[in-house]
Amino acid sequence: MTTDRVNASWRWAAVLAVHPVLTTGVLAGALLFGLTSTATTAFDLPKFIPLFPGGLMLVFLGLAYLYTPIYVVGLALDRRRVRATDAAWVPSRLVLLGGSTQIAYFAVPIVQAYGGETFEELVFGSVEFAALLCTGVVTVRYLAVRDSNLPGAPALVSLWSGVWFRIAQGWRFFA
Repeated sequence: MTTDRVNASWRWAAVLAVHPVLTTGVLAGALLFGLTSTATTAFDLPKFIPLFPGGLMLVFLGLAYLYTPIYVVGLALDRRRVRATDAAWVPSRLVLLGGSTQIAYFAVPIVQAYGGETFEELVFGSVEFAALLCTGVVTVRYLAVRDSNLPGAPALVSLWSGVWFRIAQGWRFFA
């Protein structure tokens, strides 16, 4: 396989590798927002301090929401690219799980907006965070398995492959 074909086969996987970055940003923003909200209450700090991490979290949530069509198309086209190779790995289960949770992340706010208060705020936020986190984890797993079955991964994909390897090693330690 030539270098151009290897790079082309990883194009959509590199697009998918953006999603765990967005997920990490959302989770970091939510954690910082919770910590600063607690600190402002506990230490009588100015109430505007939590606005920055909360705003950062909302920016990442919005980017993840707008990224959904790109993610779903990238997942379908990358699956097609993997099936065209001679790899024995078939990513259908991970593609279905990642795509469906990302679509749920996209659809829940629409149902909430037009469904007339379908979910309570806490349930709505929990479903959104769960769908985003599930998609992020499945994407990291997908990229790690893809990296182990096909050569020539770009740097961002290799990063997530390494993260998954460390998570798997830690999980085996506790099991």
